[in-house]
Parts: sequence; structure tokens; C-alpha cells
Amino acid sequence: MIKNIKIKVYLLILSIIFASSLISSALLFFYMNPESNIKIWFTVMILAIFLLLSSFFTLIIYFFKKVYYRWEIYLSNMNSSLRQWIFWAIYIIWITAFNATSVFSYKTWFLLFIILFFIELIFQSMKD
Repeated sequence: MIKNIKIKVYLLILSIIFASSLISSALLFFYMNPESNIKIWFTVMILAIFLLLSSFFTLIIYFFKKVYYRWEIYLSNMNSSLRQWIFWAIYIIWITAFNATSVFSYKTWFLLFIILFFIELIFQSMKD
């Protein structure tokens, strides 16, 4: 019973983060003038998009894992989902930044993927 309540609180917090970051990124995109201070706009927009992507995809992977594990989800599964989608959000943001600054090549794409993959393997090999 307590495990179920913890997961519901976890999902509620992720939903609140998703909703607030969606609203804040939309408001930043439409109402903030990036020409006044490009560094602040870029930093805040990247942070909002990072929170949006990581919380949204964590919720999506939660439901996939729930089906895969036949409705039996543990908090450790939720933590791994969050960590994996934080890495994917970092990957998507970096690839977009590389593409926007004309630094993008398939070697940088592949190297960043390998780095994040090995970091994930390090985390998976650790015992809780």
C-alpha cells in the first residue's frame, strides 16, 4: 500500500513538472524577447525544454514498463526511467544545439550517444 502511494506521489510530481515546464516554455517562446538578452533566453529555454522532455518521456516510459511488467511497478523502475529519459533529453538538446551552431556531424552525434550510453551502463552496474 505504501509503495503504491509513493509511486502516485512520484507520478503527481512528474505531472506537475511537465505541466509547469510546458506552460513556461510556451510563455518564454511567445512573450520573451530573445534579442534583449540572448544568453538568459537560451539558458532558460533550454532548462524548460529539458524539464519538459524528461518529465514527459518518463511518464510515457512508466506506462510502457507498467504494461511490460504486468502492472507491477517498483520505485526503482521509476528511478531508472527518469534517469534514462534525462539522458535522452540531454542528448536531444545537445544535438539540437550542435545543429543550430553548425557544429553538427554524425561523428559528434555518435560520440555523444556512446558517452551517454556508457554513463548509463555505469549507473546500471551499481547496486542500490
